[in-house]
Amino acid sequence: MDLPPDANAPAADGSLDVALGPPGPVVDEAAVKDHYVNLADHLGDRLLGDIANTTIEAVKVDLESRSDWDALIVRGIEELGLKIEDVSEPFQGACNATHPLLIENIVKFQAKAIHELVPETGPARTRIWGTVNEEKEKRSRRMQEYLNYTAMERMSEYYDETERMLFAVPLMGSGFKKTYYDTGLSRPVSEFVSAEQFVVSFNAPDLRRAERYTHILYRTKEQFESDVASGVYRDIVKSDPSIPELHEITEKINEMRGTAMPSDWKAYTIYEHHCSLKLDVDKAPIALPYIVTVDKDSRKVLSIRRNWRKKDPKKRKIVWFSHYKYVPGLGFYGLGLTHLIGSLAATATDTMRSLVDSGSFANLQGGFKARNLRVTGGDDPIAPGEWRDVEAGGMDITKSLVPLPYKEPSQTLLTLHDRVVAAGQKFADTTEQIISDSSNYGPVGTTLALLEASTKFFSAVHKRLHSAQKHELRLLAQLIADYEEGQQYPYFITDNSPETFAGDFRDDMNLCPASDPNTPSNAHRIARNQMALQMAQQYPQFFNARELLKATLIDAGLDELDKLMPDPQQAQPQDPLSDITAASQGQPIKAFPGQDHDAHIQAKMAFLQDPGGGGSPIMQPYAPILATNIREHMMLKLVETAQASGLSPEQAAVQATQMVAQQNVQQMQAAQQQAPQDPGIALGMAELQQRNKEHEESKPVEAAKLMLKAKELELKGAQQKLDALLKGVQIQGDAKAKNRALGVKLTGDLIKAVATQAKGKGAKDAE
Repeated sequence: MDLPPDANAPAADGSLDVALGPPGPVVDEAAVKDHYVNLADHLGDRLLGDIANTTIEAVKVDLESRSDWDALIVRGIEELGLKIEDVSEPFQGACNATHPLLIENIVKFQAKAIHELVPETGPARTRIWGTVNEEKEKRSRRMQEYLNYTAMERMSEYYDETERMLFAVPLMGSGFKKTYYDTGLSRPVSEFVSAEQFVVSFNAPDLRRAERYTHILYRTKEQFESDVASGVYRDIVKSDPSIPELHEITEKINEMRGTAMPSDWKAYTIYEHHCSLKLDVDKAPIALPYIVTVDKDSRKVLSIRRNWRKKDPKKRKIVWFSHYKYVPGLGFYGLGLTHLIGSLAATATDTMRSLVDSGSFANLQGGFKARNLRVTGGDDPIAPGEWRDVEAGGMDITKSLVPLPYKEPSQTLLTLHDRVVAAGQKFADTTEQIISDSSNYGPVGTTLALLEASTKFFSAVHKRLHSAQKHELRLLAQLIADYEEGQQYPYFITDNSPETFAGDFRDDMNLCPASDPNTPSNAHRIARNQMALQMAQQYPQFFNARELLKATLIDAGLDELDKLMPDPQQAQPQDPLSDITAASQGQPIKAFPGQDHDAHIQAKMAFLQDPGGGGSPIMQPYAPILATNIREHMMLKLVETAQASGLSPEQAAVQATQMVAQQNVQQMQAAQQQAPQDPGIALGMAELQQRNKEHEESKPVEAAKLMLKAKELELKGAQQKLDALLKGVQIQGDAKAKNRALGVKLTGDLIKAVATQAKGKGAKDAE
């Protein structure tokens, strides 16, 4: 906003009128450089007056720009049916019930969303972008742990204020959380700010790009004086507080709760105005973000503070408010159930009241009676089993009484009512019903598909809530880094790191909510875990069964998992009998260096060979455990023996492995020799030996065949060369060459004859 300078202007004729008033404050350059100083102490009264007037007018304009939105929210609060009151329209004693369509959906949403946003382990987790190393992982764990510790332990209001916000979000469409550092409490604070106390300029797309926005505060005299004493506000307001003018939404909420503001309750109405100003103290060529606090009644500026981080060279605006939306609308504020199904809720209430009233008329009929007909007891309704005297005077009673034609509740109206309610319930969560009927659909994959289709709407809403909570957690991390710099962790750090808050809460980490926005219901999460358990049964080698079961129990909402699933017991060095007892009880056993391995081997082998011990059916499941332990003792014995001979641990392990393998081969061969020979196996072995013999005998014949084939190939090659030469001679037409070729041909025939004779002789030799 542009402000006039605190100076006198020259007249039209060039003269200058100087007002001899009190001089302005002398600017303390050292004090102004303090980032957190109250700048109102260093500005002139005229400039502060202009700032105060401009702020009050801006808030008035912004409130008027959303008057229709306020009226709609008031109507939605009325449809909640939180107050039971007598109704005189359309007649005295008419039905006053309100259909719970709106409040039912709001309460369901609140119950689901609080479980997603604030799980038992805390709302924060850290995510490392880019390369990951051990130092970053340790810092990430420390950062996450301290954020959750701050939100769940130090900030005692965090859970309750989040629940209040989650009730306002589906009702009004928007809810706000303000996160700041309270110097009096020496800790961060996160408070819910209702939409009627948070006013935004009409053209604002979001808080970051908003021209201005204002938080309306009501402070009693004691609270205001405490703020002045702590240095939050200037001691400039001398008047007493007055009865505040509450917003119509606040008045309607008080009415529905059955509460009213006492006539003697007084408070200061304070505007905390977030805007941009051009102030000479910061010597900036453009408007910078500031927070201006103004008392509405006295029009005094209580404080002006810089609204950017001390370490930010770009002086970017800090948005201290997190905007939670139900469904994004066409403007700044979100759309809630009041906007989406408010008309359906009103229709459901009207049709339900009509049905009840028509039933009342049908049960307690009225009408006309003849003037001369006298009934004892007057016109009071006749109770069941009651008979009354009638003085008819000779008149026909049936003709003297004419009831009005009241009808029973209309079936058409009832059908319309059911359809209106069903249309509104489409926004309610139907996940639980799908889970209860999941046995009719078959496998878990089908159930998950149905759940995903039914939770698309709520999944999108939860993602918007997670996005707003991410901004809130980032604010919390910035407050810790700025206001708790140099402090140490208040509890023992597992990795013994010397890092302080300033070292861990740097700006190179991104934060996001802890819960998964892709699983918007507990039933959805349980079905997902069931699918994982089924896969773990099929492929146990790829899963950690203990961690999977633990995650399933956590999603099921079970507490004290340390008692339900204690850490697995570690094996301890014991004597052979204690090992056997522990194995039979399902406890782990293990061979340790330095034990009497021979004693363990002999005792456990004797137990396994005993028909009443390891050979009994009861001990059959534990026999493999004892057998494995025996092999461990054998291996350790060989390793220790090899090390005693001077070998290194690696060489001793190799030698022990070779000796165990050799012993296993010898034992297998001995077992085969001692085992009775099966006739079928002996016959098969004899057949194999005969085939081997035949194969050895056929080797010379096969060799001769190969030699003959090689000869044939060689002769074919020679014949091809001769044919080529003969063809060349014929082309030349040389008679002498023809005679020579004829001789060569005769020679070839002779070679063929010799080859044929050699082939026959070789075959005879082979036979």
